[in-house]
Amino acid sequence: MRPQTAKPKLATNEYTKEIEFLKQQKLIAYGGDPSNLPQIFQKNPAFLVLDELQAELFNARCHDTGETVSIERAKIFKEEFNKINSKKFPDVLNLYSMRLGVTTLIALANQKPIQTTINLADNTLGDYAVHAIKTLLANSQIKNLNLASNMISHIGLGQIIDDLCKNQTLKALDLGVLDGSIRKNALGFEGAKHIAQLLLSNKKIETLRLQDNVITTAGGEFIGQALKTNQNIKHLKIAENDLKIAGIETILLNGQNLESLDLSKNNIRPTIKFQEYLMNNRTLKRLNLEFNDLGPKGVEYLANGIIQQQSGLISLNLRGNQIRDEGLQVLSAAIYESESLSELDISLNDITPDGIRYLADVLPNSQIKVLNLSKNLLGDESMIMLCNNRIMEKLDVSSSRVADQGFMTFLTFIGESTNFTHLKANDNYISEKVEKLILEIIEKNQVIIDLQVTGNRLSLCCLNRIQKILLRNQKILEEKEPSKIRTEIYRLKYEQKKIQIAKDKLSQQEKEILQIEDKKSQVIVEMERIKQQEQSKRAGLQERITDLLNQIEKKKKIIEDKQADFERSKQLKQQELDAQRNDYQVVYQKRKELEQEFERLQKELDTQEQKFKDEQFKLEDAIAEKKAKGEEIEKQTAQLREELMKLQKQQFEQNNQAEKEQQIQQQQQVINEKEEKAENDKQLEQGNKNDEKQKPKKATKKGKKKK
Repeated sequence: MRPQTAKPKLATNEYTKEIEFLKQQKLIAYGGDPSNLPQIFQKNPAFLVLDELQAELFNARCHDTGETVSIERAKIFKEEFNKINSKKFPDVLNLYSMRLGVTTLIALANQKPIQTTINLADNTLGDYAVHAIKTLLANSQIKNLNLASNMISHIGLGQIIDDLCKNQTLKALDLGVLDGSIRKNALGFEGAKHIAQLLLSNKKIETLRLQDNVITTAGGEFIGQALKTNQNIKHLKIAENDLKIAGIETILLNGQNLESLDLSKNNIRPTIKFQEYLMNNRTLKRLNLEFNDLGPKGVEYLANGIIQQQSGLISLNLRGNQIRDEGLQVLSAAIYESESLSELDISLNDITPDGIRYLADVLPNSQIKVLNLSKNLLGDESMIMLCNNRIMEKLDVSSSRVADQGFMTFLTFIGESTNFTHLKANDNYISEKVEKLILEIIEKNQVIIDLQVTGNRLSLCCLNRIQKILLRNQKILEEKEPSKIRTEIYRLKYEQKKIQIAKDKLSQQEKEILQIEDKKSQVIVEMERIKQQEQSKRAGLQERITDLLNQIEKKKKIIEDKQADFERSKQLKQQELDAQRNDYQVVYQKRKELEQEFERLQKELDTQEQKFKDEQFKLEDAIAEKKAKGEEIEKQTAQLREELMKLQKQQFEQNNQAEKEQQIQQQQQVINEKEEKAENDKQLEQGNKNDEKQKPKKATKKGKKKK
């Protein structure tokens, strides 16, 4: 949706003068050359009210929301922008809850902002704006990025997780949900896996906020396992999720380098033993466990851990944990033993004066300076018992059933103290009877700078008077020892210059380090690539070698098998050869015997041949005689054959004549039979005619049948 341009109804002189004045200012700011003027100021005169970044953001927001572009709206946008951004902090760009959308974020990314801290919380970016977030990460040197309450899901986070993993400047990332916001992020289990990937890959990030993101037990276990390898993460806020015992224990077990940990609103049970975690963690300074269900037993484990902790816990928040008097009794012992615990919040825990008695006994010998006891069952007795602590600076007893006696006793005590500066006693039973005493005590005290007693029965005049006295004390505190403050200011300015020089050097060194790290990462990537190539080559060669060795082993086995077969066949052949040799010897003997026999037979054959020849001559003579006799016999046989042929012809002629006579007789016999049959038929016809006369119908049928 393109923004609509609102045109003035009348082009008044004031409007034109204002436009011309703004143009002149912009031209002066950009060197007097109209060509140097950015295009955004040439699109619409309304943008001349803003600077370049504001104009780009306002124009893009009009695209997102469909607003009309006008000077009045541009001025309102500028006021909103300047209200949440200060020139004292040029490195911070705050765009909190400014109704920014996808187009606005794209415009911001294209501007390449120089700020290192960018707050985009409570807008309507959603998953569709993640590509713009990628561009923003690439075009800037962001150290702190706040994306809380932007309706980002695990899908959107998955699209930018690679860029977050590779980013080497980001120190803090907020993906949580702001209190009271309806634009919630919802990372869930898949988002927790992406966060674990970020912790495994990015060793530069130090602060991570993930509150109210529907992270389950499995997601907490993923994040906890990633904390085991990431030693640089210092601050983790994972409140208001559904981690349960397994997820929380994994985070506690592996988050040994955390300095602050927020596990509030996670339904933590007393079975979780914080003692082991606090004993092993040497760096933890702040622990937030508000609105869980620790109870007296859980506080007992926690107190034992505080006593045995070596690092020194500074701040502990146990608001809304139902610790009651029994839990406070155990906690008081830990407060007494601790040398570092200075901030304690035990509000909304059903604590009565019996429990405050244990706390009051150890407070004078403790390091507690900030104490929150609001929304408990204190009463005046508890306020009187708390008057022995001389080092306390801040106390909150709002909504704790405090009346005139207890409040005035404690106020009298702090009126003599030189350290106590803040007291909150809202929503109690303080009446108008003690107004004069309150004003007298505060009037004499020049140390206290914050006293909140709203929600009581005090008059408005008294409250205004209290505010004036507090303002006086603040001014006195500011003007106290001005010379020392000036020297301190000069010293601080000098130190600031040194720090700035050191920062410049450090930034330059960081850039050089980043360049070196980039080169190092490139070299590492190249080495990894070469290593992978070598590994693949080695793997291929190894596979080839193993294949060749397997082939060699197979061939060896084949050769061995063939060698064994050859040996077996050789033995068999040798045996056969021996047998054949023996057979040959036998055959050779037989051959000699046969040769001798053959010679003998040859001699006999020669003799027989001679005899045969003699017999042959005899037989030939006999055959010749026989042949002569045979020829004579053949001549006689030929004569007999001719005579036989003549006889056969005569006999054949006789046989033919007899057959003809027989046929004639057969034909004469057939003719006789036919004549007899004809005579019989005539007789039958004559008889039938006689019958037809008597039975004509039957006769006709019978006649037909006969025919």
